[in-house]
Amino acid sequence: MDNLKEKPKFKKVIKIFLLILLSCIVLVGLFLTWQAYDQWRGQKRVQELAEAMQKAQDEWHQMQVADTYGGKTPQETLNMYIEAVEKGDYDLASKYFVIEKQEEWKGELIEIDQLGKVMTFLNPIKEALENKGEYSENKKEFSIYDPVGVDFMIYPNGIWKITGI
Repeated sequence: MDNLKEKPKFKKVIKIFLLILLSCIVLVGLFLTWQAYDQWRGQKRVQELAEAMQKAQDEWHQMQVADTYGGKTPQETLNMYIEAVEKGDYDLASKYFVIEKQEEWKGELIEIDQLGKVMTFLNPIKEALENKGEYSENKKEFSIYDPVGVDFMIYPNGIWKITGI
């Protein structure tokens, strides 16, 4: 008789165990599904960011290709820059700088002019034009160090631009 009482108890324990096991399997499945979805979202964000960066890089490249102010050598660009500053054409002079520094240098030149220091500013740059500089290892940058530092880079269209004085 005891054996008959234990069988329904055993069945009840088995049912509870199977219910708990099934609940665990469902929870693990939901967790794994959420993790997969979260990973997919992250990959999608990375892909969107990569596409946006590529688009920005392509636009920047097109802007550089379209920018034709400058010379075929760093020295030619520096000479063109000096001539524009001497003429007081600071808008033109600023265009010999890389795109991201043009507005900054236009303002700098106007300020130098207002202080009456254009020739004081230009004299060491003219001297720099007479000195040898050196190319970077990849030949895409050029620097003059004496008496003032002047740095250049070549744009994709073969035009040399000033990156800094």
